[in-house]
Amino acid sequence: MAGETEKIPWNLWQCLLVLLGMVTAGYGTALLVRFFAPGLAPAYRYLMVGLAQGAAVLGGLHYIVRVKNGLGLEAVGLKTTTVPRAITSGLGGGLVLFLLVILVGSLLQLFLPDQAPQPFTELVIHARRPSDLLIPLFLASFLAPVTEELYFRGFLFPVLKERYGLKKGLLGSGLIFALLHFDLVRFLPLTMGGVGLAYLYERTENIVAAIIAHATWNTIMIFLLYFALRWV
Repeated sequence: MAGETEKIPWNLWQCLLVLLGMVTAGYGTALLVRFFAPGLAPAYRYLMVGLAQGAAVLGGLHYIVRVKNGLGLEAVGLKTTTVPRAITSGLGGGLVLFLLVILVGSLLQLFLPDQAPQPFTELVIHARRPSDLLIPLFLASFLAPVTEELYFRGFLFPVLKERYGLKKGLLGSGLIFALLHFDLVRFLPLTMGGVGLAYLYERTENIVAAIIAHATWNTIMIFLLYFALRWV
């Protein structure tokens, strides 16, 4: 399975440094936009923050994996030999995770007071034309799946698994994934989704499967939000 054959050449401290870089890039960009471009449309604010976070993650992984350790992208699970199987597994896994997250989220709503939608959700809800979904789809269906899966599943999960074992590695990566979304109401569903994505990577040994699953989950959610309000 993923990460079992060789010792992971990076450590938990380096994982935390990349995570810190991602958070700093996101908040730093948000502050700069608020100060220098307060009238910028929300979609473009999200785009700039997302690009900054993505650059921080990919830059950190590039330095630690490729520059510092001289390894290729295979080290973080990006393999070309099993891509067709990974795509199939990702599509099926993404659908299952979407249904699971929806189910758990719906059950939680029975016990929680009505919550205001998250800002990104409002961006989708207030989209007037299909073209207004271009930036949300780019962020949620491409940029986030690629950068988050490379980091949380390809980079962080193997370290947690090697240090604490498979079960704790799955749970730990899921918990950290959920925490970084800063969404208390969806914490449990996101944790379960993160565990599911790590398990999918563990089973397929190809990060492409997790990326496709993440993209499928997010894409279905966006279109569901967009069209549901127009059918009501």
